[in-house]
Amino acid sequence: MIHVRLFCGAGMSTSLLARKMLNYAEEKGIDATVDAKPTSYVKTVSAEELAKIDCGLIGPQVAFEKGQLAPKFEAAGVPYAVIPMQDYGMVNGPKVMQMALDLIEAAKK
Repeated sequence: MIHVRLFCGAGMSTSLLARKMLNYAEEKGIDATVDAKPTSYVKTVSAEELAKIDCGLIGPQVAFEKGQLAPKFEAAGVPYAVIPMQDYGMVNGPKVMQMALDLIEAAKK
């Protein structure tokens, strides 16, 4: 099972995107969990706890926080990226899920 976590301002605006990502994963036979948390979660959680996820995706509305979040993701060994604004705005679950899968695969190399 892979665990993708979306990070946004309050952890709520990404729920529709998370659902569409899960639908895509199910269609492709991928065992996945997608959930959302606010970016403040990354700032306060331990690296060990953060390491329980396979990938972190940051909402474009909070992309300015990437520099603050990067050290925590790196300490936990979790690949992360900012979701492109167009994919987020269009709620393109398949494309964002594929982005997550690609990040996870690249991190394994």
